[in-house]
Amino acid sequence: MTFENLQEKFRGTVHFIGLGGIGMSALALILNKVNIKVQGSDLSENYLTQSLRDKQIQYVVGHKAENITDDVCLVVKTSIVKDNNPEIIAAQAKNLPIMTRAQLLALCMTQKIGVTIAGTHGKTSTTAMTSLMFEFAGLDPTVINGGIIDYFKSNSKLGDGDYLVAESDESDGSFIALPTKIGAVTNIEPEHLESYNHDFEKQKSYFEKYITQIVPDGLCVLCIDDVEVEKIYNKIKGSHKNLVTYSIKKEADIMAYNIKSDGSGSLFDVKFNYANAALNKSKITVLENIHLQVYGAHNVSNSLVPIAIAAFLEVDGNVIKKSLSSFTGVKRRFTKVGQVDGVTIIDDYGHHPTEIKATLQAARQLVHQHNIILVLQPHKYTRVHDLFNEFCTCVSEADTVIVSDIYSAGQQPIDGATQDNLIAGIKKAGHKNVLKLNNESELAALIKANAKAGDLVLCTGAGTITYWANKLPEQLKNLA
Repeated sequence: MTFENLQEKFRGTVHFIGLGGIGMSALALILNKVNIKVQGSDLSENYLTQSLRDKQIQYVVGHKAENITDDVCLVVKTSIVKDNNPEIIAAQAKNLPIMTRAQLLALCMTQKIGVTIAGTHGKTSTTAMTSLMFEFAGLDPTVINGGIIDYFKSNSKLGDGDYLVAESDESDGSFIALPTKIGAVTNIEPEHLESYNHDFEKQKSYFEKYITQIVPDGLCVLCIDDVEVEKIYNKIKGSHKNLVTYSIKKEADIMAYNIKSDGSGSLFDVKFNYANAALNKSKITVLENIHLQVYGAHNVSNSLVPIAIAAFLEVDGNVIKKSLSSFTGVKRRFTKVGQVDGVTIIDDYGHHPTEIKATLQAARQLVHQHNIILVLQPHKYTRVHDLFNEFCTCVSEADTVIVSDIYSAGQQPIDGATQDNLIAGIKKAGHKNVLKLNNESELAALIKANAKAGDLVLCTGAGTITYWANKLPEQLKNLA
């Protein structure tokens, strides 16, 4: 299978509004690799900018009407780009087709057999693990991910094989439109509720639709450790025979057990329940001594998705183990960015309370009796407002919590969703060491005053905090 149909369809330049986004850039890189001319704009530069320019993709800072040049044949935008964007207005004036990122991804997926990973948390790492499984099985997948996969050194890969493995995005509900033959749901929690009229029941209905529309001869892998996923499974399991459950806590079709963690990562065993018809073609009954180089029980759980898919595709057990042992992570997923005077600095994308809690638990496995200093940049007023109590309690594993101002992501402030209120809420929940970060320039001095050798600094959030984390090692050296 090839992308020749896309080459015929896009005979001019494809312009991306929001090219610097991790998902947008992945699609742009795929089009670029099949010789479709790509350009784009964004409000600022980031760590992806130079890699795009290195591939002769024009990247302009700022949204301006003149960016829609005469050779543009299609405009691609993210769902948060409004109709009053000057590039949207210019494209409409020229009668150019305008497509969302999800619509373009769906179009790309029609050229391949679609494999998508859905869920509130863990999608990026699970997609990356799944991609490596396909790669090591010799299936040469095309990959479109929401993070830089260490193994590929990119958030995308163009393969000659039949499969396209993609991270799906539930933020606007568009994931139900992706043509999926093999899918997975890692978990379902209240998130991006502004896209679902602040109705969690509506959000859950989208996940149910995603699961039920997968074709009967396909596969959907479900984590029944999550209460909402388990509810959907119990509701539809009688009428859908292409469902496979997984767990690290209870009986399921695929179960991880004997889980151990140390400085080298995680080691565990897996057993399979062949009462499930979707798996009965596989000859594997048990996989022992599976090694992951990444930390945390949540990553062991995530790894059961590619294991289930591999069993469905009758991939050899040794290939499965080799692919997982070769997974070294995804950029901004517990990424070590430096160590100064014995203090380790970690950059992480976690911006939902569940993600923050899981990452702190993984950090505790590393530092043991030493301290964890959490630097939290809350992301979006709506998220802080909707999950305020969860934010106040998710940080309990940290010994010190440093809270920055809320990163707006273009949103307007909401009453009660403030930095000061969040700090007060964390203290009220029982945390005794919560510090206010008035300005990024204060961070190094705060860390210097509170950290000692053996401690770990976890910088977490989906906004600008990644730049703070990457600058922090040098700033700490300059304070020495």
